[in-house]
Amino acid sequence: MDVFRALLHDAPDPGSSPDPTAHRALLDRADGWTVGPLVVPDERLAGLGTAGDLGVTLSVLIGGGAGGLTALARRAETLPLVSAETVLRDLDDLAGNAGRVAAAATGLGDGVEVYVGVPAARGAVEAVEVVEAAGLLGRVSLAEARGGTGAGAQLSVLVEADLPFKATGLGADPFGAYGLVALLMAVEALVDGADPRDADALLGGVDEQRATNALAAWDAATSARVRRRLHGVDCADVAGTLERLGAAGLLGG
Repeated sequence: MDVFRALLHDAPDPGSSPDPTAHRALLDRADGWTVGPLVVPDERLAGLGTAGDLGVTLSVLIGGGAGGLTALARRAETLPLVSAETVLRDLDDLAGNAGRVAAAATGLGDGVEVYVGVPAARGAVEAVEVVEAAGLLGRVSLAEARGGTGAGAQLSVLVEADLPFKATGLGADPFGAYGLVALLMAVEALVDGADPRDADALLGGVDEQRATNALAAWDAATSARVRRRLHGVDCADVAGTLERLGAAGLLGG
């Protein structure tokens, strides 16, 4: 299904070193059309300047907010950079923090997407508006949502703002407990006006057969509607996820 095209961002576990050669192997698989960039924390960028020689693109996770974006901009031309990711940390002034990130992001150039995580805190809606107005993208951590505000509510804010986003913190199972397919179904439901609690119910896990039947019924317009919002999903085990999706018949023949 085309809804999976370049959807899976290869995000190794925090303790693992990013491996451009292993990522290239994923791209070379028959189902490698589902694989997006390699996600790399900024402190692990050393030695990855040759990733472009392998045809590997990078999404850099910034640890230092607006300042980190400014530092990345100084070396962006030496990297096969397609996106950068950061999270707002000034909980007393989320909108102001978003404005500073937006200003720093201009140094990266037009070809680099910037994903901004907005914590579920006071001022979050205003911060999302700043992010959207600046032409940046959203970033939502489903792992963090498990311990606080429901993921459905956070996703709903982004969908209501018509702000495209990527998701992180999914579980290993593509169908259950905030799995990939459950996320696709939840986003589709929210786009169609569902209550955030209905999205939470889907994210809690869907039966594999139900999920397979639901996605099989999607036409090209439905897939495009979902992907216009959901640009990418971090995945720590891309190969394992693809095996499950392929076994369920969701990747096509």
